[in-house]
Amino acid sequence: PSHLEAVNAVVVGKTRAKQYFINDTERSKVMGVLLHGDAAFSGQGIVAEVMELSEIPSYTTGGTIHVIINNMIGFTTDPRASRSSYHCTNVAKGVEAPIFHVNGDDIESVIHVC
Repeated sequence: PSHLEAVNAVVVGKTRAKQYFINDTERSKVMGVLLHGDAAFSGQGIVAEVMELSEIPSYTTGGTIHVIINNMIGFTTDPRASRSSYHCTNVAKGVEAPIFHVNGDDIESVIHVC
C-alpha cells in the first residue's frame, strides 16, 4: 500500500479551506478529486479515517471523487489474502458513498458513469 495516501487529508482540508474563503456554503463550487491504487485504498487506514470525517459538519466538503485504479500490483499477495471483501471499494460503503465499477478499457462505460 502507498504511503502517498497521506495526501488525502491535505486535499480534503484544502478543498474545505477554499470553500470557506469563497463563502461556498452550498459546497458546490470546489470539489476534491483523489486517485488511489486498489491496494492502498483498502489497505491504508487513513482512507477510511478521511472518509469518516466527510459527514462531520465542520469538516464536510460536500463530497470528494475517489478514482481507484485496480492495477493488481499493490500487494505482493493475492487480493483474497489481503482484505476481507471482494472489492477494495467496500471501504466506501461505511459512508454510504455511491460506487461505480467500470472497465477502463471500455471508454463508453467510463463516459456513461461520468
